[in-house]
Amino acid sequence: MTTDQPLYEQIKSAIDRRIETEEWPANFQVPSEEDLAGEFGASRLTVRRALRELQTDGVLLRIQGRGTFVIGPRMQCAVFNLPDISEEIAFSGGAHSCRVLQHAILGRDSPGRNMLQLSPDDTVFHSRLLHLEDGTPIQLEDRYVNAAEAPAYLEQDFSRITPHNWLLRETRVTTVDNTIRAIRADEEVRKHLQIDEKQPCLLLDRSTWRDGIPVTRSRFIYPGDRYRLRSTHEARSNRIVPTLQGGKTR
Repeated sequence: MTTDQPLYEQIKSAIDRRIETEEWPANFQVPSEEDLAGEFGASRLTVRRALRELQTDGVLLRIQGRGTFVIGPRMQCAVFNLPDISEEIAFSGGAHSCRVLQHAILGRDSPGRNMLQLSPDDTVFHSRLLHLEDGTPIQLEDRYVNAAEAPAYLEQDFSRITPHNWLLRETRVTTVDNTIRAIRADEEVRKHLQIDEKQPCLLLDRSTWRDGIPVTRSRFIYPGDRYRLRSTHEARSNRIVPTLQGGKTR
């Protein structure tokens, strides 16, 4: 194993993949800590931590005197997968346009560098874009990009193509994390979105990784009265069910 992830995290990921692919099906007895330590070239303490966290995650079950077993598939909520804003607007019959407010390399002392867990010597790109539907602001996008994963990012004209579509084509992502919450926008955001201080906003915070390496961190802010996110999905037995439908309010 050669990634930058801690060894216990690599062991967790390897075991999780075996369960996802049903190499280790429900009720399968997990090999002993000693056997796993030999397989992964780790200490028993490291293996024990990985197994303990998988137990906490509801993936494994330890039975005293018998061993550790795979719990198997379980019902879980859908994970939001943010669609491209230009495609959403086109689907609803509107005209998408984009204003590029910022598009540059972040300085070494910029607080925005904290958005990606990279070393001080790594280059981080940042773009701030205002997306409009029929001339009305509907999304303010702040996107932080690991330059090593997308070296041509700054060369793109994002008034013509969205970062979402370009990155989808040019990068590889293995993990996506989304957090959604309501916020009160600051003065600068309110100015861009043309809203007053009483208007709540929806913030979608998205991070992506490739095998544990940060690729992007994006913050999308929507005026609360102009947008909604709706999740529609079938109930499945998989532990991860990625699906999202987004929609705007009129």
